[in-house]
Amino acid sequence: MSVTVSLVTWRSRRFLPDCLASVRAQGDLVADVLVADNVSRDGTPLLLRREFPEVSLSILDRNRGYAVAHNHNFARSRGAYFLALNPDVVLARGALAHMVRALEGDPGVGAVSARLLSPGGVRLDSAGIAPTPGRTRFVDRGRGALAARYDLEEDVFGACGAAALYRSAALRSVARPGETPFAERFFMYYEDVDLAWRLRRAGWRTRYVPRARCTHVRGGSGASPAFVEYHLVRNRLWLSLRNASARELLRELPGLALFEGVKCLQAVRRPHVRAALSDQVAGIRASLAERRAAAPGR
Repeated sequence: MSVTVSLVTWRSRRFLPDCLASVRAQGDLVADVLVADNVSRDGTPLLLRREFPEVSLSILDRNRGYAVAHNHNFARSRGAYFLALNPDVVLARGALAHMVRALEGDPGVGAVSARLLSPGGVRLDSAGIAPTPGRTRFVDRGRGALAARYDLEEDVFGACGAAALYRSAALRSVARPGETPFAERFFMYYEDVDLAWRLRRAGWRTRYVPRARCTHVRGGSGASPAFVEYHLVRNRLWLSLRNASARELLRELPGLALFEGVKCLQAVRRPHVRAALSDQVAGIRASLAERRAAAPGR
């Protein structure tokens, strides 16, 4: 079965040679490599055309973020599987084959999360997505722990979007109007959790495959801490309003109230948090409308 590799770039030139060399090393599993560039000014397009002619490059009209760019690539993909890959990730040799094997071996699996390692390979960057105990946030499972502690292949809540392999049919099954399949209003951050939640509600499972080893440098987006926090705060409530069942919402209320309360206090001294909370409230109606437009289960 063939894989479409999708990368979203924005000032990612310094990471691309190692990332794309590792994609080449995956062999014939790769049907095509699609890059959607958010108008980088660092020479990314020139590098790709000169050193990686096999890549199909699209330059968007402006910086449209992670979700829109991956949707752009998905619309023109031809693989049975779709690998959302960050430019600051390097795949170990054979990693993609292990991920594909997990999908081919179980038709109920809609997504696979790789074992993402921090540089050096000793500490874990992500073993999939998991909610915190109070469900205030969704985080990378095991981040910072010794990688050897996460050797068990198992089902997880969702796949970390830095290196997530999806069954293309599963992505099509959870598409909502205006987003195919990533949540474009999120721009970036929590869009992988949103997609994971929709896959779960539609009956698909996500599998963590530790033999699929990758190294995640982090920092490939070039985003400032304030930019990151703005989107994490703004998108958190939208995430639950769009996806949580009534029972899940009741269970999340204490954690969400705590999260929102802390951010309200921080907003006094952080203008970007204040802006995030304001924009979050403005987007509640749209989030509820998107909840009603959820695709039915398979």
